Amino acid sequence: MPSHIDFLAPGLRSTGADAGEQPAALRETLAAASALLVIDLEMSGPNPAQHEVLEVGGVRATLAEGFPEESSWGERVRPRHIGNAVPGALKVVGYSPKAWRDAIDLAVAARRLADFGQGAVLTGWGIANDLRFLSETMRRAGLDWPFAPVAVDIQPIARRILRRGDDVDHFNLGHVADRLGIGRMGEHSALADAYATYDVLVALVARAAASQAGEAASGTG
Repeated sequence: MPSHIDFLAPGLRSTGADAGEQPAALRETLAAASALLVIDLEMSGPNPAQHEVLEVGGVRATLAEGFPEESSWGERVRPRHIGNAVPGALKVVGYSPKAWRDAIDLAVAARRLADFGQGAVLTGWGIANDLRFLSETMRRAGLDWPFAPVAVDIQPIARRILRRGDDVDHFNLGHVADRLGIGRMGEHSALADAYATYDVLVALVARAAASQAGEAASGTG
């Protein structure tokens, strides 16, 4: 199995679509894919049945050594039931009717995202709730699941490579990005957070390679 598949393996999970839960099956499904879609969503609250996606951003990368970037995309999404929103969530994302004046409808956003991420492996930081919202978004838009049946969570990979107390104090995305020297476009913007997650992934690859080289040089690998 290629080393980039091994690197991602600790973060592998099924999306509940077609892949089995066994690690070997998940790895084989991952290896059959050709791209990652590093994704972030901003929502009006935590419950996908009650709340809505307000913004989506993604970075598409080739599923190969170093995960080279292919393209990126992001849009604000027009809410239909803003009265259901959690006020704190709106404050975090910076929502206002004026700021969202040019936002697109959920169905349009879902179709564009499906086209952009067709067949890709969804990848994110603490991705579980994003997956739940994406599943509900595709259901509301009347679309079949367009992505690979496996996903990758970068956070458990970071926990294997970075040492709490030495490298990081905690495993919040913004903190990890800062500690790795990654300049960010801005917090709580979907595309900015997708890029931060992608940049953290690339930095973790470099950190792991450096560690392996050091072990080989010292004869401890």
